[in-house]
Amino acid sequence: MVLASVFLCGTVRAEDTLQFPRIRQLQDLVRRASDSRYKDQGGLLGQDAFSLGFSAGYISDHYWRGFRLFDADVLCRGDAYVNVYGFEASVWAMWDPSNDRYRPVQTDYRFRYKFELEGALISVGYTWYDFSGSDGDLGARDQGFGRKPLKQFPDDKFPNSIHELHIMMTYFTSVLQSEGANLRYTLNYFQRLDDEGSRIESTVSLFVDSPTFTIFGDYFEITTTTIYQHRYLTNRSEFQGQISTARVVYNLDKYGLFPMFFQLEAHYYVAFDDDYVDGFYFGGSVNFRF
Repeated sequence: MVLASVFLCGTVRAEDTLQFPRIRQLQDLVRRASDSRYKDQGGLLGQDAFSLGFSAGYISDHYWRGFRLFDADVLCRGDAYVNVYGFEASVWAMWDPSNDRYRPVQTDYRFRYKFELEGALISVGYTWYDFSGSDGDLGARDQGFGRKPLKQFPDDKFPNSIHELHIMMTYFTSVLQSEGANLRYTLNYFQRLDDEGSRIESTVSLFVDSPTFTIFGDYFEITTTTIYQHRYLTNRSEFQGQISTARVVYNLDKYGLFPMFFQLEAHYYVAFDDDYVDGFYFGGSVNFRF
């Protein structure tokens, strides 16, 4: 099976990295299926010699590694990426409009390479998470770090930057169907490079790509991710929680109108430990790719 990348998701911090950022939309992948009416001429993995894209959107809350870092009425976000034959560089940023400063409260820089191996899509990359644009009290106990005071959080302070190695593998259970339900599995491994700490995310996604426009968009997906962490920002090893996600996509590019698509998303995070915060959050974005 030939695989391709998918569209941007944004601040889903169960990081289904197929969606951060997108090289190709998942609908392109469906077009490559042998039983599909679509034909995708983008080449292996959709890796054109040169491609780029950007997006802008909002999110109601922001959770990172199980911690609710920001709580504002509206959080703005945006990203941009450049891809050259699978080598990809991207930047993702989030702003708090109520903040007096214009600097992003979080900026993520990612460099990675993606390739296909025996029917699985593999990604190896490096990410620098920069929180230095925050107000300086990021990680304070009154910012949503759990339902009771943390006793094991290092130095009672969230670091203002984190460096990570990331490895991802995703595969599909059968030939993709353009008018039916499809299942994919994704395994993500994150290893901190600046300190101790690792994280494993196991994701199962059920998605449907409709050949025609519907009120639910022309693409719909339900995803669940289970998270295990080993001494990541705490001194414990544990199953941290689970994130369930639903998203719909309205894709103008699919119908040859314009290289743009809209995405609506909703997420529910269930923590397995009182040190983390349960929460429901939602968002939307407009995405361009060329």
